[in-house]
Amino acid sequence: MILARRVGAVVLALATIVVWFVMAPEDRSGDISQALAEYSLNEARTQGAPQQQVVNGWVAKDLLTIIAEQQNDVAGDERLPALAGLLVLGVALHAFTSPRRGDEQTAASLGAAESESVPVLQGS
Repeated sequence: MILARRVGAVVLALATIVVWFVMAPEDRSGDISQALAEYSLNEARTQGAPQQQVVNGWVAKDLLTIIAEQQNDVAGDERLPALAGLLVLGVALHAFTSPRRGDEQTAASLGAAESESVPVLQGS
């Protein structure tokens, strides 16, 4: 039972690490950098307030799109339910591999019965 508990704990730990990193939401920092770089290029070519307003509107639209995509990723993050499932499996593993009172008494009585039934040889 101890071996099963240790193997189960290692498997659960590895599954937890895999769930955390594989199911992580996308990193949007590249999208943000691209939107700000395009803003800098477009802003350098503007002449006057109306063109600056248009460029500012474009970058605001791009950044709001990125924020919306990030919110969708966070709302659809399946890591917490998966980790809760692994927690349930860990509790079940603990429950099924824990020694029980009846098992301890049975093992003790078997050990006592074996020691009584073994004949002791005495030397001459």
